[in-house]
This record gives sequence, C-alpha cells and structure tokens, in this order.
Amino acid sequence: MEIKTCEQYVLAQLFDQQDENDMLNRELKYRDERIDELTGQIDAIEAAHGSAMQQAIRKAGRDALMSHCTGYACEVTDGETFEDWCLENVRKYYLPDGISVLAFIKEFEPELRAQYDKQAAEARE
Repeated sequence: MEIKTCEQYVLAQLFDQQDENDMLNRELKYRDERIDELTGQIDAIEAAHGSAMQQAIRKAGRDALMSHCTGYACEVTDGETFEDWCLENVRKYYLPDGISVLAFIKEFEPELRAQYDKQAAEARE
C-alpha cells in the first residue's frame, strides 16, 4: 500500500510499532520462562548440595585434597607471613590439573589459616 496521506503514514508507523511491541513481548515471555526454568534448576542443585550426605562428601573431599596438596612447610619460622608460608606449604605438583597455587590458597584459606595459626602458636611456645 502506498502512503498518500498523513493519516496513512501515522497508521503505518503505529502498525510497525505494534509489531515491534508484540515481538518484544514474546521475547520477554520467553526470558521469563527461561528464568523460571533456571531458578528451578538452581533450587534443585541447592537442595541436593544441602543434604547431610553431600556435605559429608564435600568435607571429606576438601580434607583429602588439603592433606594431599600441602605439607612442605610444617613449621612457621619467625616473622614468616601467612602468604609466604602458604606459598611454601602448597605442593604445586600435587594440585589437580587447572588449579593454580594461588587459586588453591584462595579456596582453602580458612583451612590454611587455621593450620598457620596453630603452627605459629606452637612456634611461639
């Protein structure tokens, strides 16, 4: 249809905007459905990870990995910082593929910190 009047032009613009609005509403509905689907998956994963068995498995795995990948620096020397002690303590050749020493230290900082504090207290005695 050829536009000959101002009213026809305005109507054509209105129909184009309505088509775009419909397309955006479909996209929004799809995204809302996808969000609901992903939220359901997250809830299922959190429920599985929250079980006592899963927690015990994770703790045993962390303990085993911590034990296997550390152990060089058994004592804290006078004035040695936590960071220096960690770099000495972590056995980089025992780390699983794809895990750097710094990533391991960051992930296991609570366990490493507790071990460092215990050894530092023993060194002061």
